[in-house]
Amino acid sequence: MSAFNLSVQTFALFNLKAGIRIGLAILILTFMALPLSASTIIADLSRKDVAITTDFHGTELLLFGAVKGEEEDDIIVVFSGPQTKIASRKKEKVSGIWVNTKTVLWQNAPSFYQLLSTRPKDEILSTALQAEYRIGQNYIPLQTKTPIIPQSDYAEWFQSLNRNMSQLGLWKTSIGDVELIRGALFRAPVLMPANIIPGRYEVRVIHVSNGAVRSEYSTTVRVKKQGIGAVIFDIAHRYSVFYGLFAVAFAVFAGWLAAMAFRRS
Repeated sequence: MSAFNLSVQTFALFNLKAGIRIGLAILILTFMALPLSASTIIADLSRKDVAITTDFHGTELLLFGAVKGEEEDDIIVVFSGPQTKIASRKKEKVSGIWVNTKTVLWQNAPSFYQLLSTRPKDEILSTALQAEYRIGQNYIPLQTKTPIIPQSDYAEWFQSLNRNMSQLGLWKTSIGDVELIRGALFRAPVLMPANIIPGRYEVRVIHVSNGAVRSEYSTTVRVKKQGIGAVIFDIAHRYSVFYGLFAVAFAVFAGWLAAMAFRRS
């Protein structure tokens, strides 16, 4: 039985590698057929759909593609997830007890943000171009709900958000993970952790030459829940009131059942 499982896994791995080679070959042929005025870069992913199941522990995607460039050119990849609301809280010591004294609600923070590049981005692009093309966490166009953060305090609150999201593995920067081969082919592994949320994820691939952006290519990945987790997720969002009442009733019933069991023992 174990030998059969091993052969199945090997066959699946072979199919994955063969599929990537075929996809890359198609990309190159399509790329060569493009007119000179067209984009200088084209890319694709090893998978376009990711399923979140009960045993989902994260997954790794392979980004690969072709570029019309030189060996000294650079590739920057910005991988961002659907926007969500994130609360940042500030604790202060009041009468000897640490309590939350201030809360800031970020309205449109990306739930996932990974920056990959051939070299450090400051060596590739000027800060002005990084801001123009929204490359890096510092240039995410964040918005906050009331209370509005004073400009003097914004940096402190943003660093707190960035630090917390980085510790969760949701915001990160990977320098040197993009491999550019002879200025023509490139590849980069993209790790999606277990705590990602369903939705549409955007992948922006940017070709940089001599400190200037030559071209940009975008593609998407769809993340969705499957199995019993998908059913519960759907019910919780469509019928939130009934789901909340059921959760409370179930908790009360579970507590009563546990009390009865201990009383009998």
